[in-house]
Amino acid sequence: MTDRDKQRLDELEAKTAYLLQRQDEQDYRMNQIIARLVYIEARQHRLMKELGIEPEKLDTLQTAQEDAKAINLTVISELRLN
Repeated sequence: MTDRDKQRLDELEAKTAYLLQRQDEQDYRMNQIIARLVYIEARQHRLMKELGIEPEKLDTLQTAQEDAKAINLTVISELRLN
């Protein structure tokens, strides 16, 4: 192995170490985000139950359409006021 090959191998090892470190950082950040989302989802679920909203119905097409209609009516009302 020549000096140039050794130098190139060292550069590649350094890049690999850097990429692995970055991947570890990204994994850590992703785990933090997931933990926050799980907390928010659990809290949202609890609050919806307290308000009498069935969380299971939120994922249906009909619920999405009703929400979209309600949002559109709210936007239209606000535009008319302006």
